[in-house]
Amino acid sequence: MTGRTLTYQAQDLPAFVTLARNTWTVIPVGESRCRVTLEAQFQARGALGVLAGWAAVFQARRYARRLEADLGHYLRHGTPSPRKQRQLSRARGTV
Repeated sequence: MTGRTLTYQAQDLPAFVTLARNTWTVIPVGESRCRVTLEAQFQARGALGVLAGWAAVFQARRYARRLEADLGHYLRHGTPSPRKQRQLSRARGTV
């Protein structure tokens, strides 16, 4: 089994943001296990860019913890986590 990689990049960003890109890599580490890594890249310029950079780091750390929990739940149970299900219901307006 080979690894997989997905890279996506944000478009139509504010002028002070020069790059917002994320790469997911999934690498098998056994018959029924894998390692998932995420590499986020964020570049900005000027004073607003410095503030946006700090905010992006804070948000990315918070998002990474939730993502790890949600992905782990999905892999163990085959269904979205309760938190993710609530989020999806709100997005659909079905709460």
